[in-house]
Amino acid sequence: MEKSLKILWVISMMITYQLVFLANASHSRKRIVPALYVFGDSTVDAGNNNNLNTLAKANAFPYGIDFNNCSTGRFSNGKTFADFIAIRLGLPMPPPYLGVPKFERHQIVTGINYASGSCGILNSTRSGDCLSLDKQIEYFTSTVTNDLPRRIHSKTKLRHYLVNSIYLLSIGSNDYMLNYFKYPNGTNNNLNPEKYADYLLGQLASHIKRIYDLGARKFVISRIGQIGCTPICTIRTPYFQECNEDINQKVKHYSDKLTTKLQELQTQLSHSIFINMDNYNFSQKIRNSPENFGFKNIFDSCVQGKKPCANRNEYYFFDFAHPTEVTNKIYANECFSGTQLCFPYNIQKLIHAN
Repeated sequence: MEKSLKILWVISMMITYQLVFLANASHSRKRIVPALYVFGDSTVDAGNNNNLNTLAKANAFPYGIDFNNCSTGRFSNGKTFADFIAIRLGLPMPPPYLGVPKFERHQIVTGINYASGSCGILNSTRSGDCLSLDKQIEYFTSTVTNDLPRRIHSKTKLRHYLVNSIYLLSIGSNDYMLNYFKYPNGTNNNLNPEKYADYLLGQLASHIKRIYDLGARKFVISRIGQIGCTPICTIRTPYFQECNEDINQKVKHYSDKLTTKLQELQTQLSHSIFINMDNYNFSQKIRNSPENFGFKNIFDSCVQGKKPCANRNEYYFFDFAHPTEVTNKIYANECFSGTQLCFPYNIQKLIHAN
C-alpha cells in the first residue's frame, strides 16, 4: 500500500512538472536577466509547503483552477506575483526548491523559489512546519556554493551571474498575523507597534546582508500590505463592511520605516540596489477606485466553502487572505514597468542599473 502511494505521488509530481513546463513554454521569450530568486511567504510560495508537515498548503482544488487546472501549491487561482515577474524577465517560473529532486538542483540556473506559506522574518513565526527566512537563505547558500558552480565553472562568470540576477523578498505579514497579534505575550511581542516594526526590520536587514554576501546586488523588497483589509480581518455588519484600520495602523509602522531601512542598507552595502514595493499604499489606490482596475468585489473571498466564484477576474481576493491571479498580474505589471508601486524606480530600470 505504501509503495503504491509513493508511485502515485511520483506520477502526480511528474504531471505537475509537465504542466508547469507547458505554462512556462507558452510564455517563453528572450531572457533579460540571468535568474530570479524568490524568498518569502504564501504570497509567492510556488509549492514548497507541499513537501512539509503543515496545514498551510494549497495543493488541492480550487487552488490552481486557472493554472491549467492544476493545484501546484500556489495560494491563488493561478500565477503569483513572482511568476508574472519571471515571465516579464523572459525566465521560466522559478520552481519550488523542495519540489526539485536534489540530484537535479544543479541543472537549474534561471532561479529558484524558496518561499514558504505561514513563515515570516522571525524563526518563531509559523503555523506548523515551514521554511523560515533563515532556512530559505540556508538553502540559497547551498544553491550558490554547491549547485551553481557545477554549471558555471568560472568564479568570475558566477559572480557576474549573481550580480545581474534579481532577488525578490515578499515576507512579513505572518510576523504580525501568526505572531505579534496571535501571541501578545511572546518574545518581543510586548513591544509597542513602532518598536516591533524596528525589531522586524533589523532582523530583515541582517538576512538581506547574508544574501548580499553570497553575491546578490539587485533586490525587490515588498512592504507589508493592508492586512486589515483581507477577508479574514474585514469588519462586517448587516449594513456595511470595512477594513480593520486598527490592524492596518499597527502594521503601517513597518511599511513606513522600510524605505529608510533600505536606504541605510544601500549605503552600507557597496553596489547594492533596492526597489521598495509599496503595496500598502497601492492597494489603497485600488480600493479608492476598484472599477478602474476591473474589480467589482474588493472585500470578499472568491472562494465560498470550497467553491470558487465564476467571475474570478472581478475579485481582488481569491481566498481568506490571498489575491486572485488578476490582482497579482496588476501588481507585477505595475512594479515591472509602472510608476505607482515600486520605488525609486521599477524593475525595468533596475535591470539596467549598475
